[in-house]
Amino acid sequence: MVIRKRNKKREGSRFRYSAWDGTQVGFEYDAQDLFKELTDDLLYHGDLNAAMRRLMQQGFEDRDGNRMQGLRDMLDQLRERREEMLDQFDLGGIYDEINETLDDVVSEERDAIEDHVADAADAGDQRASEIAEASSVDKNLQLDMLPPDLSGKVRGLQN
Repeated sequence: MVIRKRNKKREGSRFRYSAWDGTQVGFEYDAQDLFKELTDDLLYHGDLNAAMRRLMQQGFEDRDGNRMQGLRDMLDQLRERREEMLDQFDLGGIYDEINETLDDVVSEERDAIEDHVADAADAGDQRASEIAEASSVDKNLQLDMLPPDLSGKVRGLQN
């Protein structure tokens, strides 16, 4: 009696099994296909271990032209799928936009500091000009000391 897994009804991690009824598609690759590939590689290179390793890595085709993937093909598929998922769920673009906006805020803050110093110098009050200059040095130093990462910039600008 052959038992097969039936995927029709899945209950959590449980599967229902039933007897083989002949309607299932079996494994389409047989021993002849494998030995043909191994024989060709073995005759060419003369090393059984290397032939088996190449067969595992590169895969093979059966006599009907169906391709069985090798490990390299599977790894390539996994890499492509991973890249697709990373592109689909990439939050980096959003973070980059926020980071650029924060850079613009810092730039505007620097411009406002320079304008404040210029206004104090134009007012003609020597003491106010000195205070504005000292204050601008401190504020520019704080802006220079902001961490390069996004969360650090946000924390630094909140203070």
